[in-house]
Amino acid sequence: MNRTWINDFVEKISKVEGHFEVYTSIFLKYENQFVFAIKDSKNWIYENNKRKASLSAFGGKLEEGTEPNQFLKKICTQELGVNIEIIDSPHTYIDYHNRLKKLPIIDSTKGELRPQLITIVQARHSTKPNTIIFSYLGGTKYKPHPIQYSALMLASEQVLVQMFKNEKTISELKKAGATFEERIKIPDNLFLYPTGSLNSLLRFLSYEVF
Repeated sequence: MNRTWINDFVEKISKVEGHFEVYTSIFLKYENQFVFAIKDSKNWIYENNKRKASLSAFGGKLEEGTEPNQFLKKICTQELGVNIEIIDSPHTYIDYHNRLKKLPIIDSTKGELRPQLITIVQARHSTKPNTIIFSYLGGTKYKPHPIQYSALMLASEQVLVQMFKNEKTISELKKAGATFEERIKIPDNLFLYPTGSLNSLLRFLSYEVF
């Protein structure tokens, strides 16, 4: 399987928006719960007297010639210790200027797995490239472990939508039904904020589609 469709898509949008760095991520499910990463404690921040940590999907920069399916499988093996299955998405949505729109049915993927979401992140400074993230659905039969993270959060859709445009503490998320796999002890008053493609997923789960 190749990534011809991705290359074509990036080439077309680059003509309008300028240069893009290409990333890929996976919205991973285990036992009907989404799994996301809480970054290492050295990357936590203090803001407005709150201690905050980012919450993100799994993935990374997709180098030229690298195929998303194999890349994401490798990432999940290394970072979570599990094998995963990437699931073809029947529809693809694009998060463009913070507005989520359904794309026409992709019929030119030629055997490529279709992403669920495409996130456009525009650079804040003109000297830096824009970012495009192709995000796929995936699942695992095995319990993930936070090998390279402070902790993992496992949460249903109903819990996740509470984070859309609202920061939540670990304590609040636990009360709502989220569970945590900890490598280090995570304080209950730690605020989590979504980053990258997770913001697009929250917009999708909250039905903010135009």
